Amino acid sequence: MRPFALGAGVLQNVRGLGVAVIVSVWVVVAVDVVFAAWDWLFLFAVDEPDPVLSALMDGVNAVWLVSGPAAVILVVAWLWQARSAVEGSPHRYGQRWVVWGWLPVVGLWVPRRVVADVWAASAPPPERARRSVVNWWWGLWLLYDLGTNAHFLVSILAVSDPDTMRTVVRFGAVFPVVAAGAAACLTVVVRRISSWQDVSTVERAA
Repeated sequence: MRPFALGAGVLQNVRGLGVAVIVSVWVVVAVDVVFAAWDWLFLFAVDEPDPVLSALMDGVNAVWLVSGPAAVILVVAWLWQARSAVEGSPHRYGQRWVVWGWLPVVGLWVPRRVVADVWAASAPPPERARRSVVNWWWGLWLLYDLGTNAHFLVSILAVSDPDTMRTVVRFGAVFPVVAAGAAACLTVVVRRISSWQDVSTVERAA
């Protein structure tokens, strides 16, 4: 075992980006909750939406258009910095896979492996193998990502059938819960890795 030094600038970026990641993903969760509530209100409670509520939803929609892409960018930026901080450790993928790993098909498994490798390289020895939270985050994220895309396509097909649309809305209420679970797990992952790297030296395997 031997220590390697982490630059102060990298550490500050990891800490700062980690906070930004946590805030951004919980904003996405909050927006999902509002959308789900809106769908239930519109389909099950009222025939015509209140103008004030409609204006409010326009604002929420604007937040959604920004928050989703912002969260993705921040997660990738944080992971880039976190992996850079442990560059000398064993990794299954090169640095560029932090970005390219999110492409279709490879995006089903590469990001989880990148995060798992950063976890293992950053964690103290007792914690290196305890990566269940990484697996939970990734499983919930895949369920949310694939599920919401499928839900969107089905909702387009069902828009002309009110009864089917109500069923689609009921099913869609699950996704904010899944999003919250994924965000909670990611919060733990980001905080732990950032905390482990927030030291003057971190030991790694030679």
